[in-house]
Amino acid sequence: MIRAQDISAALSDLCVAGDDVLFVHSGLRDSLRVAGDTARQKMATVLEGLRGAVPSGTLMMPTFTYSFCRGEPFDVDRSPSTVGVLTELFRRQPGVRRTAEPLYSVAIEGRLRPESEERLFGVCDRECFGSHSIFAYLEEVDAKLLFYGVDLNACTYVHRVEQIGAVPYRFMKAFPGIVRHEETETRVTANYFVRELRTGTEVHLAPLSDRLLAQGVARAVQLPDGPSLLVVDVRSLAAVAAEELAGNPFFLVRDGHRASVHVS
Repeated sequence: MIRAQDISAALSDLCVAGDDVLFVHSGLRDSLRVAGDTARQKMATVLEGLRGAVPSGTLMMPTFTYSFCRGEPFDVDRSPSTVGVLTELFRRQPGVRRTAEPLYSVAIEGRLRPESEERLFGVCDRECFGSHSIFAYLEEVDAKLLFYGVDLNACTYVHRVEQIGAVPYRFMKAFPGIVRHEETETRVTANYFVRELRTGTEVHLAPLSDRLLAQGVARAVQLPDGPSLLVVDVRSLAAVAAEELAGNPFFLVRDGHRASVHVS
């Protein structure tokens, strides 16, 4: 049986400190041995274990919703997360707040830098991976990224690296729409560095994962008969990915699609 303290201890062994900012991508397929009689109890155990790893820090989970791209309003308080049941349970926990980004919202428990409050929670025009995004904030505080039961392909932060590196298979696109928050509706524009679908490019981060592990900046462990845990700090991931992109702008996608992308 995997207890909450087992998860906390494993994260400590992976160099997660009690005051860290921990951003969690999760998958529960391999969590059958987590303590709890029901799925909800097992998820509660996982959340307890994550909280126990950063008792004086900040816990974050993605609560992304992509329906804004289809012209549907984004409701900060009511739109459900589309990236896993654990993230939706976390979003609804007492004391958890959600950022106002209409595509890439994040649920946050714990302290933020005071000067970042308005930029993350205010309703306004946004650039999903820009300098005022949650992903830039992760850089500023050198957050730890945790991949619980998923591999590095789940890493959304790499899209900021792609944007900074101006990769040739993505371009900026504006998505106007409505954000609802506290019974107020505001028309905003989300500027999203989208993938060029005609090129068929597909994110493939196994080579990046291999390099991070080989350099010792990523650390991984497998809980007994349970999920894998992989931890890497944001700045190290950014540095390694940027270095690789400088030599090969297609490093973060499958090699087979290079020829279909026209670089002007």
